Amino acid sequence: MSTVSEPWLPQVGVPAHRAPAGAVDCHHHVYDARFALAPDAAYRPGDATADDYRVFRERLGFSASVVVQPSVYGFENGCTLDAVRRLGAARAVAVIFGTESDAALRALGDAGTVGIRLQAVGATRPSLARLEALAARAAGQGWHLQLHLDADLIVEAAARLAALDVDLVFDHFGRIPHPEGTNHPAFGVIAGLVARGRCWVKLSAGYHFTRTGGPDYADVGALTRAFLDLAPERMLWGSDWPHPTEARKPDVSVLFDRFVEWAGPDRARRALVDTPRALYRFD
Repeated sequence: MSTVSEPWLPQVGVPAHRAPAGAVDCHHHVYDARFALAPDAAYRPGDATADDYRVFRERLGFSASVVVQPSVYGFENGCTLDAVRRLGAARAVAVIFGTESDAALRALGDAGTVGIRLQAVGATRPSLARLEALAARAAGQGWHLQLHLDADLIVEAAARLAALDVDLVFDHFGRIPHPEGTNHPAFGVIAGLVARGRCWVKLSAGYHFTRTGGPDYADVGALTRAFLDLAPERMLWGSDWPHPTEARKPDVSVLFDRFVEWAGPDRARRALVDTPRALYRFD
């Protein structure tokens, strides 16, 4: 077991619920100073390496995970792919320009990539000009397109999203804000896509949007149950470790325990084991 290079673990308690055998953490990042940050990186995280994450993963009882390319590395996926190799039981969601050769994409796939991430959030968010092009490249490799979009942008792009011929995964509850929750029109857009059978939702990072706060996270719980009621077989859970932009880091053991309690054992097992093992090709 490694020596943790940054204080990522002290804020994480021991969860009351143990993750079931085969559970997959569907969303986390890795930061490693051996890899250069993009020149325009919006933040400068300290190290949170694959070895650090392995300690965290074992504490929660997960046996596999999905390493998602964070924005600070731009289009250079080296850190993410290195983490997949080091972790072993892991898959990657990469970021690409969309102009890469088919051979370059096949190389990403050989290194464990199963999806492409498109991020368009915040006041200076990029446009969705590349949406269709990235969807086509993902579909051509048999991958999914992971969307990290503000809720209002999901509504704005509803018709374009519905026209895509690719599997979709929404990050972080579709970034639906509280107290609007299910009353926000983005919930209806996502619900419609889920009903069509080619869309999944990550019930992750609820701490970003809560108004009621922890340890109960009542508003996050209400939205979690609403998504699970739509289609429990289309829902996923992720830790969003290591939360580098949070001055006060959430206790993920609490968030995990709350999720298991909100979902109940059968629906929790689907989101933690059955659905991710199929979507991310662990079986």
